[in-house]
Amino acid sequence: MDFHSLSLPVNIGIFLVAGVCVWLAGAQLAGYADAIASRSGLSQAFIGVVMLGIATSLPEIATTVTAASIGNPRLVVGNLFGGVALQIAVLAIADAAAVRGALTYFTPQPVLLFQGVMLLLLLAVALAGASAGEPVAFMGVGLTPFILLAGYLVTVRLSRPGDYLPRWRATNEPPSRDDEPAGGPDHHPERTMARLLALSGVSGLVILAAGWALAQSGDALSEQTGLGASFVGVALVAGSTSLPELSTTISAVRRGNHEMAVSSILGTNCLELALLFLADVVYRGGPILAAVDRSALFAGTMGMVVTCFLLIGLLERRDRTVLRMGVDSLAVLVAYASGLVGLYLLR
Repeated sequence: MDFHSLSLPVNIGIFLVAGVCVWLAGAQLAGYADAIASRSGLSQAFIGVVMLGIATSLPEIATTVTAASIGNPRLVVGNLFGGVALQIAVLAIADAAAVRGALTYFTPQPVLLFQGVMLLLLLAVALAGASAGEPVAFMGVGLTPFILLAGYLVTVRLSRPGDYLPRWRATNEPPSRDDEPAGGPDHHPERTMARLLALSGVSGLVILAAGWALAQSGDALSEQTGLGASFVGVALVAGSTSLPELSTTISAVRRGNHEMAVSSILGTNCLELALLFLADVVYRGGPILAAVDRSALFAGTMGMVVTCFLLIGLLERRDRTVLRMGVDSLAVLVAYASGLVGLYLLR
């Protein structure tokens, strides 16, 4: 199906319908994952960075592979870099919508700081590789994506229960600590584990299909609207594929699983950068980071800025709120909105 041959209204309609499908299937998947987590007994941080991080990244996987296969590297990198900034903004939105207080006040676990620092490290490596034009490559795949994939695997490995042993603990912890087993109460007690896994697979397939439609229609919209692939990738595609993270994060914080919510976002972001390896394998025009423009680089720096604000909140841990959200969350939203304006001017 050639989406470029379709009219602008039709592509907009496909884009919106695919976004709705991602939202609905993502919400179902989050519920199934929560039920599976409640029976596993694993820590919230590990469930967040692995199970929810991977499950809610299915749209990004679909859009990344599709956009790379059709030869649109700017849409790929714009979606992934822009997705990092947007996911942190999702945490800020969840803070305002579902947390009574500052979200970072209720997350004193050192593992979250480790995951945040790893995210900053991976972003810095990705931006360095893109700025250098990816001079070293192996069979058409740049060196930087190999490093990003290895960094993600290290992050997952050290987030596993029993492997990451903090040498310090936060003081003055909030009354309702969220270091109990992940998932909270089982909301699907009538369903067997096998049925939950099967339903999760079906939801995942719906998300993958909708993600493919998002990438194809987004690629066509970038030309038909004249907004450019990078801006469409950051503002439209990344926004739509982040709908599962939004529903999952809001659901987690409403259940009091603050650690899981933050870890899920950080894990998703680390995985998004690791997806550059998959994109580089599929893309046949040479190293994919060598084909990015300054808009994509700007989107990557947006991700670093908002991640720094989140880390400041995690380190400071003060329950100060403005407009029903933590001061750090407000700073994230302001920085993200300002970044979108700057990105539009760079299109």
